[in-house]
Order: sequence, then C-alpha cells, then structure tokens
Amino acid sequence: MILADLYEKSIRIESYVSSNDCRACGFHSRTEFLDRLRSGKVNPSQCKMEKIRFLSLLWAVRPDEILPEVEVLQFPSPGPTGLFPINRPEKDSPILVSGNSKLTVEVLTAVLSTTLSPFWYLVVNTDGHTVDMAMVYKVLTAERIVQILLREKADQFAPQSTLFLPGFAESISTDLAEQSGRAVTVGPVCAAELPLFFGEIDWKVA
Repeated sequence: MILADLYEKSIRIESYVSSNDCRACGFHSRTEFLDRLRSGKVNPSQCKMEKIRFLSLLWAVRPDEILPEVEVLQFPSPGPTGLFPINRPEKDSPILVSGNSKLTVEVLTAVLSTTLSPFWYLVVNTDGHTVDMAMVYKVLTAERIVQILLREKADQFAPQSTLFLPGFAESISTDLAEQSGRAVTVGPVCAAELPLFFGEIDWKVA
C-alpha cells in the first residue's frame, strides 16, 4: 500500500517551542528537547508541562500518533458536503473549511476526535479532490465556499464565526473575506498541527 503524503514535514515545530517548554521537561536547549521528544525519550509523567501542551507538541513532532494511515488515492473520492457541528459549537465557534475528499475527511476527523473544543466543520464540494489537488484544479474557490455557507444557513447558526482555511488555500483568503463578509484566517498545511495552532485554550484535549 502506498501511503498518502499528509505533509507532516510542513510543520515548523520550532516556532511553537519556548524555553519554558524545555525547562519543564528538564532540558536546557530547544534542540535537545525536540530530539528527545521525537525519539520518544521524554517521559510525560516526569515533565512539569501541562498535559495539553505536551500532547500538542508530541503530535506535531510525531504526527503518526494522531494521523491515520491512508492510502494514496488514484482518483477523486467525493463524500458528503455540509456544515457539521463538532462538540456543540456556538455562534462564534471557529469554522474549519476543507474539501469533500474522503481521504481529507478521514484525516481531519481523526484529528478533531482529540479535542473537546467546539468547532464547525465546513465540507466544501471540491469534486472529491484533496485540498492540495483542489487548489491545482481550482475547485476550492471563494465562490464555492460562499455558496455552501449560504446553503447551510451559516449566518443563522454561526454568524460571528471566523473561517479557517487550510494552508494550501491561502491564495483565496482575500477573495473569501470580501465575498463572505467574514474574518478569514489561514491555518496550517498539515492537520496534525491544528492542536498547536489553536493552542491550549482553543484546543482542549479529549
């Protein structure tokens, strides 16, 4: 089986690690701490770091702990589209935008299963393409996102929510903000980075 590239190498973990993180686990340098974390030699029971923080860093340096193994798709594999509630979201809970490839849905669902925080999950029709290929074929567009926001009555359920685009879709962020009238933030390329990206307050570990 040929495994799909989930872009784990795109995570720039160094930008998230502080000297406080290193000292909490008994290390004096960021490099030493990350090397030990990657090799599985940091014992969380001996670390004074908050559990949520520790797990977020662990998943970022060892994405296999959180990401499922998925086979590379030879053809597009479309799934359902819609606005789906995760953990009882409210009117201002973040809206995570993604495509309707079954591979993408499987990966993002696995990551979302690790949090108790509320989100809206907006699955856009990308003709079954993963986000990277959807950008190549220009099927993940501001127009398509706005269309599904209107269809799903997002202004009624989540009128104050910010749209969070996957990193590959950064090029459409300005158009999306203009067309949707919403705040738009560009998130990470790899789903395993989401816990760190949102932080301890907005990503409560299940």
